[in-house]
Amino acid sequence: MSNKSVLITGASGFVAGGVLLQAPEDWTTHAVSRGPAPVSRPGLLWHTEAADTPGRLAAVIRELRPDAVIHTIANANIDYCETHRDEVVGINVDLSREVAEAAQSVGAKLVHCSTDNVFDGARGLYRENEATGPVNFYGVTKLRAEEAVLAACPGAVIARVAIVMGLPLLGKGTPFLVRMANAVAEGRKIVTPPNEVRTPVDVISLGRALIELAENDFAGVIHLSGSQRIERVEMMRLLAPRMGIDPALVEPGPADNLPAPRPPDCSLDNALAQRVLKTTLPGILEGLERILAFRDGRPVV
Repeated sequence: MSNKSVLITGASGFVAGGVLLQAPEDWTTHAVSRGPAPVSRPGLLWHTEAADTPGRLAAVIRELRPDAVIHTIANANIDYCETHRDEVVGINVDLSREVAEAAQSVGAKLVHCSTDNVFDGARGLYRENEATGPVNFYGVTKLRAEEAVLAACPGAVIARVAIVMGLPLLGKGTPFLVRMANAVAEGRKIVTPPNEVRTPVDVISLGRALIELAENDFAGVIHLSGSQRIERVEMMRLLAPRMGIDPALVEPGPADNLPAPRPPDCSLDNALAQRVLKTTLPGILEGLERILAFRDGRPVV
């Protein structure tokens, strides 16, 4: 997308950071967020907006007329969504519909971020064409958003994103690697709900994949996940040594009193993405190495 423009919503968020900091410098990158710019780089234009105000984000898209929109805004706190349903419908569904309508009106390619929680988790390794059936209200809102986006903008990409592994590249957010380190620093065990199987994707590879989808011809649903299916306790114990943490500090913990149910195995099959994209979607340790290399300013393979 040389000499063209992309608009990224939720620009100060965790996932958006992986896009903003890797976007080609010959793009004009419009970043939209409620807060001030945490970073400056060539081609980046920051727009401080109350993007969750009805109609405001759509108005920004219509004013700027970008060639592509990457929509990352969502309330992804599964338990909060379960107990604040009207509020999260406004953010996860209604705002997504507005973005899709605005993107369609200016002819922008829309990449909409969805979730693995649209599946019930009864089996795992879900492909794009398989039946959905969310077990929590967060998943319900994201599935409704998918439907609203495709109805308003038929050429959109629905990028179903697995659990994202990484560090907050823009200094915001507490992804699970940060929570691991914080627990150890505070002298606590790393307590992780057992029996949740996922296919984690690293934030660096995810950012690259979203950039590709913003500039290629793909449309429709695609699964952006890592290439390793793993249970969450095992995942934490695998990552711990590379983070300088004793794996024995990772313990399975009860998940009985959480407001929202979790799908037991919402792992995703990423074969379509591996065919469509140049970006590889690696397993856990290779993905972690990409994160640490990016953090340390080393070349990312």
